Amino acid sequence: MAVRENLILFLAIWLVLSAILSSSPGIFLTIALIGILIVLEIGEFYLPKDVKDSLKLSAYLLLLAFAFIVARKVYEVIK
Repeated sequence: MAVRENLILFLAIWLVLSAILSSSPGIFLTIALIGILIVLEIGEFYLPKDVKDSLKLSAYLLLLAFAFIVARKVYEVIK
């Protein structure tokens, strides 16, 4: 298998396991973000440009969701 196929397989397994094992959507989104960032960091030279662009877009959207999760938790602590 090529390196890019291994990276996509890793990401798919990571997302399925995190969906099964996470107890809330916030935890799943955070773990999914971590997996995408790992794949982007390791596979920068191996992934095609269109795949990297779509993963970067997904990472940006998950970062936005992560910011909302953190803001909600901070609000709960302050309240």
